[in-house]
Amino acid sequence: MKKRFKFQCWNCPQKYTLFREITDEQELIVACPFCNAEAVVKLNPFRKKTIPVLKRSSDYEEEESPGFELQLPDILPTQKPE
Repeated sequence: MKKRFKFQCWNCPQKYTLFREITDEQELIVACPFCNAEAVVKLNPFRKKTIPVLKRSSDYEEEESPGFELQLPDILPTQKPE
């Protein structure tokens, strides 16, 4: 599902919003609508390990590995592409 995210351009100090779908990819490529600079958003620093707290009784027999969840800030910083 697409969601509106707020980005801050690495080239100019402008903040802008875009609709993007964030999947398991670790990087997004976006373009600033003000200066037209291409930017990369690295999502890996925002991945946090989650440990399930509640389990069904049938899940007690098998060990479940912890998952990951994205905890994104209000404004996503962008970087110059390499």
